[in-house]
Amino acid sequence: MRKPGPILCGILCLTSGLVFLTGCDLLGLGPKKQDDSKKQPDVTAAVPAAPSPQAAPGPVPSNVLVRIGDWSLTEDEFNDRLNLLEQQLKQQGSDFNKNDVNSKNAVLEELIRQQLLVKDAEDSGTGDTKEIKDAVEDFRKTLLVQDIASKLTKDVVATEDDARAYYDANKDKLTEPTKWSVRQIVVGDEATAKSILVQILQGGDFAQIAQAQSRAMNAADGGKLKPFYTGNVPPDTTGTNAFPKPPFEAMQIAISNLDEGGISGVFKGPEGYYIVKVDSKTGGTVKPFADFKEKLIYFLTQQKQQAVILNHLKELADKDKPEYNKDLIEQVIGHASSTN
Repeated sequence: MRKPGPILCGILCLTSGLVFLTGCDLLGLGPKKQDDSKKQPDVTAAVPAAPSPQAAPGPVPSNVLVRIGDWSLTEDEFNDRLNLLEQQLKQQGSDFNKNDVNSKNAVLEELIRQQLLVKDAEDSGTGDTKEIKDAVEDFRKTLLVQDIASKLTKDVVATEDDARAYYDANKDKLTEPTKWSVRQIVVGDEATAKSILVQILQGGDFAQIAQAQSRAMNAADGGKLKPFYTGNVPPDTTGTNAFPKPPFEAMQIAISNLDEGGISGVFKGPEGYYIVKVDSKTGGTVKPFADFKEKLIYFLTQQKQQAVILNHLKELADKDKPEYNKDLIEQVIGHASSTN
């Protein structure tokens, strides 16, 4: 059964929580008992009843690898565990050779240890607690939800054409940010700025003019600003200011159409009238489709599968309409805006 991807799991987790039992994260649910029809312990008893005498077990069947009490592990069940483990580890990017003798021994030993602990818990009545029963029920619901989600989405897959169409429509979002290194000259009035611009356009050295006439604090450094970025700049979620932005919007507009070595016109800014020169300009290009193809196919597949599940949930809610106690929901949660 193909498991839903991360986006699907985000939806599934709204419905039920996944509870992992000891050793079951890689080994599945644990081998089944031979006889599932045996009567379960009385959950209302204060003290677990003493087990009734049982007939001595016969010899271990030829297809059974190990037996502990009334639990047994057949060859087919063991191979199923190995196949499941190999599949899970591959999905996690880990190597596992199900045919390796040491690996098979390790899995068998772990299953035996697991069952010894399970039997001890059952014999002592631990398995009859409400917490365990609730956890098992939650896990059962999770498997049911995963199963129906897998069936709904088994044929829902994005194609390369889908990825290409998304790429073409969102190139602005897939463009690398542009890194700029620029110099500035700042003066107090527009006329002076225009006069300086003429000097520069006639061949004057920008850095020397900045040192001589700019009123900005970086004049002594030839008007050089710290590098900054424009375009598709990632959000600063770390607080490190890894992609500093232009000092102010007017500067970004002034340099937007300039190439390396380009000189802007005169524009007004916070400290007066500005002229800027682009020392260097890197980035700002769209990576080729091949760099995004696999990620886009995966992303769009998750989107399509999520849409299928949400649509199915809407149909289910229309058929079996949930009945809400809005007053109690508002009291417990704080508001009832999510209910209909």
